[in-house]
Amino acid sequence: MGMRVGVELVSALAVAVAIGWFLDKWLDTRPFLLMLFFVLGGAAGVANVWRLVSPPKRPGRE
Repeated sequence: MGMRVGVELVSALAVAVAIGWFLDKWLDTRPFLLMLFFVLGGAAGVANVWRLVSPPKRPGRE
């Protein structure tokens, strides 16, 4: 479980940083998009981990 949490965080962050870096290079907006996608990737990683560790929802309950 601990390994999966680490992989979820790092992979979301790595993908987002790569997208930000390539967009910055393409649009010549350094370092704005890299920083933006770094924050978005961190948030996505935390959301993935939150979903992973939260208890499953039962049908019929909210």
